[in-house]
Amino acid sequence: MSHEVETMMYAGATPWHGLGTYVGDEPLTSEDAIIQAGLDWTVSKRELFAFNESSGAIPVEAHSAIVRDTDDKVLGVVGKNYTPIQNLDAFGFMDSLVDESLMRYHTAGSLSGGRRVWMLGKVGSSEIVPNDHVDHYLFLYNGFDGKTSLRCLWTDVRVVCANTARAALVRGEKTGVSVRHTRNAMDNMREAQKVLGLAREAFDDSANFMRQLADTPMPTTDWVDFCIALVPEPATDEDGEISKRARTRVDNRRRDLTGLFVGGTGTNIPGVGGTAWAAYNALTEYASFHRTTRGSQDKRFESLLLGTGNDFIQRGTDILREIAA
Repeated sequence: MSHEVETMMYAGATPWHGLGTYVGDEPLTSEDAIIQAGLDWTVSKRELFAFNESSGAIPVEAHSAIVRDTDDKVLGVVGKNYTPIQNLDAFGFMDSLVDESLMRYHTAGSLSGGRRVWMLGKVGSSEIVPNDHVDHYLFLYNGFDGKTSLRCLWTDVRVVCANTARAALVRGEKTGVSVRHTRNAMDNMREAQKVLGLAREAFDDSANFMRQLADTPMPTTDWVDFCIALVPEPATDEDGEISKRARTRVDNRRRDLTGLFVGGTGTNIPGVGGTAWAAYNALTEYASFHRTTRGSQDKRFESLLLGTGNDFIQRGTDILREIAA
């Protein structure tokens, strides 16, 4: 298992990244998911000190340390207004959906030594073309590093190949819910439950966009233009030349994307090949499995949902949105 993953569990189908401990197919409550994922611990704010040889301990009054109570591990340094949202409270935020059989916990775990925790819960599925489905997930993400708010995002996973991407929405619209770690955070979380209705609307919009892509032919000339826009020409040096390394990197990325557009997973499904939907799948398959990401496999997962991988997919999606308009 990757060194970035501290603990992880999954129920049902094996997650795309192949990490974690299988815990069966039965539905889990948040309490069960937390125990199975090794997240049954709390954190507390503790006084922070600086030390020197002459005066000894010097209180750092404006900041505190966030410490995991089970092993006294320092997870972050925070300001005075920071109130940690405990794992049970963060995950319990989703239990009403589980109780009403609207969601099933699928994957949960701890990254970077407990500094960040997350879970995926499946909330539905859409058929884009016959025999080609996309599953919809809520992605709950929380951190104790003093920088990461509790976030609930909308995520799509294509079943046939496990390509993973944030829901294919217009940038900045209905992308999720964010809650800061403050004294009234729990009140905000209860209010955020009302906002979770946005998820279903977002997934409907995402699926409709994907179907629109499937209805849009993508001839070779359009694919070439898309590829060039997505992976532009490398910058020149002061002499107006392109380095061999930069040239090779761009050519390789375009070649890999083209290979996935022509023969990626699921392109043999009737209605997929030669369409903008095939282009979108090439984009997400490349980001999910082939794009260079610093660090380990779970770093790629974080990148897909929160970092440069998501930015890459969003850039390609914006281009395809113009093509399919």
